Amino acid sequence: MKIAYFDCFAGIAGDMTLAALLDCGAPLEELVKDLQTLPLEGWNLEAHNVLRSGIHAKSIEISLHGETDEAELARIRQHEEEHRRAHEHNHEHGHAHSHAHEHDHHHEHAHSHSHAHEHHHHGRSMREIRGIILASGLSEKTKATALQIFGKIAEAEAYLHHSTPDDIHFHEIGGVDSIVDIVGVAWCLEFLGIERVYASPVPASSGFVDCAHGQMPIPAPATLEMLKGATWVSTDIRGEMVTPTGAGILAALAHSYGPMPSLKLEKIGSGAGKKTWPDRPNMLRISVGELAPSGAISEIAGLEKQTLALLETNVDDMNPQIFEAIFERLFALGALDVWTAPIVMKKSRPAFTLSVLCEQSAAQNVLAAILTETTTLGVRVQNVERFALERESGTISTPWGQVRIKTARWSEKSFVRHAPEWDDVLHLSRKSGVPAQEIYTCALQSAQNAAAVR
Repeated sequence: MKIAYFDCFAGIAGDMTLAALLDCGAPLEELVKDLQTLPLEGWNLEAHNVLRSGIHAKSIEISLHGETDEAELARIRQHEEEHRRAHEHNHEHGHAHSHAHEHDHHHEHAHSHSHAHEHHHHGRSMREIRGIILASGLSEKTKATALQIFGKIAEAEAYLHHSTPDDIHFHEIGGVDSIVDIVGVAWCLEFLGIERVYASPVPASSGFVDCAHGQMPIPAPATLEMLKGATWVSTDIRGEMVTPTGAGILAALAHSYGPMPSLKLEKIGSGAGKKTWPDRPNMLRISVGELAPSGAISEIAGLEKQTLALLETNVDDMNPQIFEAIFERLFALGALDVWTAPIVMKKSRPAFTLSVLCEQSAAQNVLAAILTETTTLGVRVQNVERFALERESGTISTPWGQVRIKTARWSEKSFVRHAPEWDDVLHLSRKSGVPAQEIYTCALQSAQNAAAVR
């Protein structure tokens, strides 16, 4: 499996990520040619070799040009006036405007273009951005990755401003330069054949940035919201090291945070940031290579191999009824599976082993929940490898209503397995009075028939 390791020792931003991937060997001319299929006009992307603390890196510049006609300019001004009035009413999008302007304009890009250029300052909604990406001639994989990154940013902003992801309105993050950054990152990852991204711990700097409604702390609220499961390390630096766009890239792509995994190193790329830090070169370093085998089984064709965290503890002094609430809490924190097993402890005391399987990015929160919501005094943690079948979800119609279906596949073995969602089966059984087994069998047979038609 080809992986990329993002070494974020100086933080991460959209332009730094794109520059580092270009430095890894993604071709600029082919990238620009494909990005020109986006329905955006008046931009140009250039890359230059630079030095940061005497170390080679690549830096990108996205310049905006062209004239905006009077009708378009009037529309933009009307939009900005409506947006200003909305701010005065309830500040619904105040943070999304202010922090995006500070982060992306000052950290990610140092452009000097007019407000009249290509809607750059009037911004776009998530709906508009989705339409732009889907209307392009880019591959489906590149589109999906780009939308995944934008989606993470929209979800964080929507949560912070009591809105919905589709309705959240981006300004700088919705500008041409940020769209080119994010879509460019998605394109480079596909071109380089990168199947999984790992990341180092994220540096936490401090300070404040001025915005339209006062000062905002660093890291920005949206950045923290997106990187809840990440590992952070403190620094003495004052200034923004991780931008919302950089946080969105990590939130969407990073499989885990920690030391570089074992890999056969093939390429190294460094992307330069625009600021200067007092104690380190401002650059993002990306290492690309084949993930080295870490267990007895390295790869099995058609199966996804994951390194997960297994957390276990023995509990002998807790009311077993509490396990129901604990299970619910652990699944909400990202647990992939939770189970108990009866055991006998010292002095022949009956007890339970509580086991939780989760992605490594969720392990810290799961550990905290086990310690605070059970009576245990300690938790065992280990990394385990899991081989998983390809999975997809769908819906099947039955005479009594819709039932969700989970389908597992192993293409190399021509193996397919279907499983109706029991909650849906039970709901329809209670509603119709028909035995649950009859509804389950019908849904399963319908799924098998639909698969046979394919």
